[in-house]
Amino acid sequence: MNEGRKQLNQGYRIARGFVHGVDHLTDGIAFVLKFLVLALILVLFVEVVSRYVFNRPTFWALETSKMLLGVIGTWGWAYTLKLDGHVRVDVFYSMLPRRGRAAIDVALSIAFLLPMLYAMIYAGSRRAARSWATGERMIESNWLPPAAPFRTLLVAGFVLFALQCVARFVRDLYALVKNEDMV
Repeated sequence: MNEGRKQLNQGYRIARGFVHGVDHLTDGIAFVLKFLVLALILVLFVEVVSRYVFNRPTFWALETSKMLLGVIGTWGWAYTLKLDGHVRVDVFYSMLPRRGRAAIDVALSIAFLLPMLYAMIYAGSRRAARSWATGERMIESNWLPPAAPFRTLLVAGFVLFALQCVARFVRDLYALVKNEDMV
């Protein structure tokens, strides 16, 4: 009996360490993302000034801004999830006790979220690998930047989001079993 309790406590410590590690990684990524937002603002500022002040639009700003926005968006999903900032219809959900909310979150994660994450990572990885193999270029401007690095960063964002989803799942599972939040 005492050995079983030790194993449970060790399992809890491992789970808590994983959750806190993912949270720490997500916070670090969010810190970097704020600088990418500044870079996006700078790119758009340069484009506006070039286009409307000097009547000489850039050939690189459109695709650069799309790539920056794509990375900011996909990498920001994890931080938004960590802060519980994703939109949900919670008319009844918010009235449930913590264990009830955890049960819904666990069930919906298993049924929908985890399969969707697998599909996103799988499809994104295949597309990124094909981009690397073929030397694919983005074709919306004369710049023609390589697509592979951007596609790889999107997949990395999907993986980061998946890690945060698993961390959230572990928290919800703990709340469902113990009827208390993981600290």
